[in-house]
Amino acid sequence: MAIITKQELKTFSSNLSYTTRSAYMTKSFGLNEAKGKALKTIFLSHSHSDKDVLEPAIVLLKSIGVNIYIDWKDETMPAITNALTASKLKENIKKHDRFILLASPSAIKSNWVNWELGYGDAQKYMDNIAIFPTEDYTGQWKDAEYLLIYPKLDKTSEYNVYNRRMEDVYYIINPDGTKVSLKTWLTR
Repeated sequence: MAIITKQELKTFSSNLSYTTRSAYMTKSFGLNEAKGKALKTIFLSHSHSDKDVLEPAIVLLKSIGVNIYIDWKDETMPAITNALTASKLKENIKKHDRFILLASPSAIKSNWVNWELGYGDAQKYMDNIAIFPTEDYTGQWKDAEYLLIYPKLDKTSEYNVYNRRMEDVYYIINPDGTKVSLKTWLTR
């Protein structure tokens, strides 16, 4: 499994203008408003200690035209985690179209993130769930082989004949090896 490095994500984000990045980070719609605009919605599961990679991941996903739910931006979430936190997370996992796990080493170690993945698996099934693997360096996950059963986000570099340069292209690769562009997966 290829793992997208934090530096690759940061490079993608930094190649966009400050105005564009800022708009992606500040512009979010409520669920009803997003649905009214025909935007697909994503529950993004992540470790709160991954703020350095979270913003570039959000920018990448929002650049495709989706709305993202982030639990710590939800004003209705309790300030201290408790049973209500779990109930609200379950509710949000159910009502958003897709579930994406930003799978960093710290996320894989998080009890909450693993709980969200298990619940997301039960609610979303394979067609609507994906792993977004990232870490500091390329490599393989140790003790997280269970993630290999899920579709994953991957990237290749392809030559764009119109721009006459190499460009990164993002895909969702299914466990059987079939792949679909990230944009197609997010917007279908």
